[in-house]
Amino acid sequence: MRLILFVVLLLIGSLAVAQEILIPPYIQPGNAPSLSKEMKVVIWETDSVPGTFTVEYAAGSSLEGVAKLSVAKVSNDALTFGRLTYYLYRASLTGLSFDTEYTYRVRLGDKVISTATFMTRTKKPVTRFVAFGDCGTASPQQAAVAYQVYQQKPQFVLATGDLAYNNGLEREFRARFFPAYTQSVASPEKGAPLMQSIPFYMFVGNHDTYGSDLAKFPDGLAYFYFSDPPSNAPQTQLTTEVTGPPDRIKAFKKATDGRFPKITNYSFDVGNVHFTVLDANSYVNPLDPALVEWMKRDIGSSKADWKIVTHHHPAFSSSKAHYDYQQMRLLSPVFEELGVDMVMTSHVHNYQRTRPLKFAPKIDETGTRYVVTPEGRVDGKFTLDEQFDGVTNTKPNGILYFVSGAGGAGLYDAAISNNPELWKHDSPDNWVPFTVKLISDVHSFTLMETNGKTLTVKQIKSDGTVLDEIKVTK
Repeated sequence: MRLILFVVLLLIGSLAVAQEILIPPYIQPGNAPSLSKEMKVVIWETDSVPGTFTVEYAAGSSLEGVAKLSVAKVSNDALTFGRLTYYLYRASLTGLSFDTEYTYRVRLGDKVISTATFMTRTKKPVTRFVAFGDCGTASPQQAAVAYQVYQQKPQFVLATGDLAYNNGLEREFRARFFPAYTQSVASPEKGAPLMQSIPFYMFVGNHDTYGSDLAKFPDGLAYFYFSDPPSNAPQTQLTTEVTGPPDRIKAFKKATDGRFPKITNYSFDVGNVHFTVLDANSYVNPLDPALVEWMKRDIGSSKADWKIVTHHHPAFSSSKAHYDYQQMRLLSPVFEELGVDMVMTSHVHNYQRTRPLKFAPKIDETGTRYVVTPEGRVDGKFTLDEQFDGVTNTKPNGILYFVSGAGGAGLYDAAISNNPELWKHDSPDNWVPFTVKLISDVHSFTLMETNGKTLTVKQIKSDGTVLDEIKVTK
């Protein structure tokens, strides 16, 4: 009997030791949209062996010699997908000061799992951030982009959707998204230690929602497991739907309580920039009354120097790929009314920049509704600012629209790169020469910096070469 007990205890002990960290600790912005409070959320995932973790943090570049450490409350959810179970842990770091460096440490018993530093959001009118999307393929190009992003030392990253191909599953995030951004050492071949210290503001693309049928994909809609942004937008009438067996839906909603489906739209402030993140998938109504009223209050009341809207699907693109998907054009008059400066998107796997433009969607014969064709096109009247060049004339009359979808997935329309003759489409009601830059034969990302009333934009290739650069002033 004693021998059997000894063997059982030995097995239990070996199981505890066998715990594996599947996704190392990384930080998320947490529900802190305004500059009135600051927080961060630390998230990590392990295998099926549960553990008792401690998360400690304090201001400064090290925890050594700190007399009193703050200790975060750690929660966990068991994620069971068929016969597989994983544990997803969360810890909220609250009461943080702005413009301050912090160090956090994650421990399992006496063993230190991870130690990293981060800077809290700035209240100063100087920001530096990166945007890219269509990345999560585990490709060499994704790793090379991650490495170059790391060299730029951004304060945060806008991850503009299609984060984990092909269906946004837990296993796809684990294998195809996180490795490039959570390396322990930076290298062009593997990626870089970005997410341990730099918050990614993530949002959904179409691929991130393809796993919504939990009968077919038990680990689908994993964006809602791994993302923790602000939660300050209203619930829209049309949003991501989850289907499948009732027990799986119940478990999914329990593990994503407070996040699903709300965090597909949100806004936040950093320094002198106000950001608005929108869901642009085919199931949404861009003109949802609650959402439009929220934008009018939220963007309209912002005193930030710069107002940037970002969503996955572009309204204005000159590529052949995905050209007919134009429903986000319906929001152009709203953005213009609210003084939006720029719109950042991805979805089309290349880089594009428009002239400053204004757009009035076509209205039907009743004079009450915008017209969207069965193919998804939105015709209308364009007004282009052809004087702005971002060098000598830096004050745009209109909104600048960007596509930054060359973050790692296979590129689209390489043959039309830097060739304006090949950017043309048929109808002047649907396309005019609004595109001034289209680079589709290399992977790249967007770097933006604000310094008071000046904003600079650079598009940087995966080898560090600057492909495009403009300055915008007010």
